[in-house]
Amino acid sequence: MKKPFKKKTKGIAERKTETKRTKDLPYKGIGLGILLWLIVTWLFFGMGNVHAPSLSTGQTVPLAITASVDFECENLEETDRMKELAADQVLPVFSIDPLPAENAAHFVRELFSLMEQHSTATTNNLQAVVSKLEDLLKNSKVTIPELMKSIPPEDFASTRAILLKGIREVMPRGILADVTRVNIFSGQEECQLLAQTESEPIRKTVKVGNLYTTRTAVWTIRDAVRNKAQRELLDRLLPAVVTGNMVYEKAATEEAREIAINNVKTVYKTVSAGTILARAGDKVNEQTALLLQRHTEQRIENQDALEQALGIISNSILLLAGLIATIVILRVVSPHIIRQPDKLLLLVILSFFTIGSARLFIYLAGLNTSVLAMLNYLVPHALAVLLAGILLGGSAAVCLGFWCSFATAVLFDQSLTVFTLGMVITITATSTVRNIHRRANLFRAGLWVCAVKVLFVLIEAIVDRPDMPVLMRQTMAAVLSGMLATTLALLLIPLFEKIFKITTDITLLELSDMGHPLLQKMAIQAPGTYHHSLMVATLAQNAAEAIGANSLLVRVCAYYHDIGKMAKPEFFTENIQHKENPHDELSPHMSALVISSHVKEGLTLARRHKLPPPILDAIEQHHGNGLISFFYHKAKTLQGDGETSMADLINDSDFRYGGAPAVSREMAILSLADASEAASRSIEKPTPQKISNLMDDIFAGKIRDGQMDHANLTMAEINAVKQSFIFSLSNMLHGRIPYPKDHDNKHSKPAGKTSGKSGPTAKAD
Repeated sequence: MKKPFKKKTKGIAERKTETKRTKDLPYKGIGLGILLWLIVTWLFFGMGNVHAPSLSTGQTVPLAITASVDFECENLEETDRMKELAADQVLPVFSIDPLPAENAAHFVRELFSLMEQHSTATTNNLQAVVSKLEDLLKNSKVTIPELMKSIPPEDFASTRAILLKGIREVMPRGILADVTRVNIFSGQEECQLLAQTESEPIRKTVKVGNLYTTRTAVWTIRDAVRNKAQRELLDRLLPAVVTGNMVYEKAATEEAREIAINNVKTVYKTVSAGTILARAGDKVNEQTALLLQRHTEQRIENQDALEQALGIISNSILLLAGLIATIVILRVVSPHIIRQPDKLLLLVILSFFTIGSARLFIYLAGLNTSVLAMLNYLVPHALAVLLAGILLGGSAAVCLGFWCSFATAVLFDQSLTVFTLGMVITITATSTVRNIHRRANLFRAGLWVCAVKVLFVLIEAIVDRPDMPVLMRQTMAAVLSGMLATTLALLLIPLFEKIFKITTDITLLELSDMGHPLLQKMAIQAPGTYHHSLMVATLAQNAAEAIGANSLLVRVCAYYHDIGKMAKPEFFTENIQHKENPHDELSPHMSALVISSHVKEGLTLARRHKLPPPILDAIEQHHGNGLISFFYHKAKTLQGDGETSMADLINDSDFRYGGAPAVSREMAILSLADASEAASRSIEKPTPQKISNLMDDIFAGKIRDGQMDHANLTMAEINAVKQSFIFSLSNMLHGRIPYPKDHDNKHSKPAGKTSGKSGPTAKAD
């Protein structure tokens, strides 16, 4: 018979060493993810399903498209024909210029006045009158003798009155020049026009055949003269002043035509289900693009509430799946970001740059069909990726690019092309902003993004075969989008650095300037500490490069990690030099307190100068909570000598720094470099073996003291750091050839006369 299952009894030791596994769920991160999903779903589909047009004017139709529902669409060709017809029916507008009639009347008065003077002129003033008459008649085919012979003095008054009356009656009615008749009306007398004068602004419809020509106007005026010879003379005289006075008003005519065109109603045609909207291989024209757009709108309109809801739900599920996939990828490649709500919030904000702009361009495409061809390339995919790559690193940038590409593809009717373009831009932008140290290098990244976008446009052109104008617009959109993303990223980096307290390599490079006021002050007040910081920076930078850590970060942090020593520089060994040691007069406890205070002083000084968080971390963590061993052992020695009787007075916690152990690889390297450089100064006649033994002791002590427990360093990386220190210190502490003393060289020849076989020169190290 089987014994009943009996629960295993655990021993005391097993129960005491057992730890409960607790799951610390990132509730803030989960809340941000849900909020992002809800906002994007509302932004994309808050007003119903949105369908981005798949084809634009100039592209080639890949497959035949057939209407699935009945719908009405504007007949662009018929509407344009009706507008042209309406414009053609608008009569040209002319105005009658009163100036030619006034000039003609003035000519007649002046002519007969001079004729009267000529008939009564004396020999002395005759020549002057003749000269004036010649000037007046220079544009006519009449001579002075003919004029005086045909019109005798007794007919001056009557002829002048007849001519003035004829000019007043004929010219205000309008004289249409022969050139205008030919150019505008092609010589057709049945055409009509609208005539207006200053006195009568109301336009009147007039037939071209009813208007005077220059010749008929002259004939009408001179027919009132009875004398045949005078009529023949006037036939040659009047054409010089009786000219066309009807002026074509182009602006008024165009305005009238525009009004007529606007009054034309749009012509619609009904398209039945089953009608072929576009055939495979055809070029998409404006009518085809409009048919496809109206067909999509009608399909959406025909959907009932349930169908629309199902469509929105399916798209929202797609978005949720993409968001979950992004979170999983982010947790694998950058797990520390998942636990930092501020970094997640930054990613959410950056994603809206791409997603929001995509939704905006979809809206604009509905208002202006010319945007359709450029729609895919106008979305600034690179902006969010560039910012994320600089602010949060390449892993976060790739995850953000994946999410933005996926969400944009869902918006564009699950377009694989949009997703592919987004991922290509993501990879390009992430690759080009790695280890970017100068703001100018960001423009180089922008040029790469533009080049890749243009290449993608050309590859797509092989498939879609768009017209050359469409291809040029797409290329310009790709270049404009890439450069705009780069420029905005350059402007937004300082803003996000300040808001989210992020320090980029660009800022670190600016802080590495040795002309910084703090470094200059340290070089004067604590020169030994300044030199020590430079040596630590060199050690730490080489070690960081050896294991792939951020060498720039650790180098800049090394410059500033000991700025707190400026408060009491004389209490630190590197600054004592040949002075008396002030610690000789202090108790070990007091000395330890003074030494450990440089961490607190450094933090205060760094905050006062607004140094970024990584430098604050370096100041706090470069000693961690390590033991100030010299004064601790000194205190124990004094206790052993009987200067204190109570053993419990010596507590190692009184001799520890008040900082925190290193929590990153860079801070761990800085901590090890600081201890190694300081200890290496105590080696007499340094050799590689002595340096190696010293490094073994220092690294083992740091590990034993728990200073490396949270540094995220493997033993292989710790060993690589150690070997880098040994190599660097062996070169820094190399031996030197002693210079000869003066009494040894008193019989030597001058330097200029020494032979090549002489001993060590002044240049020897």
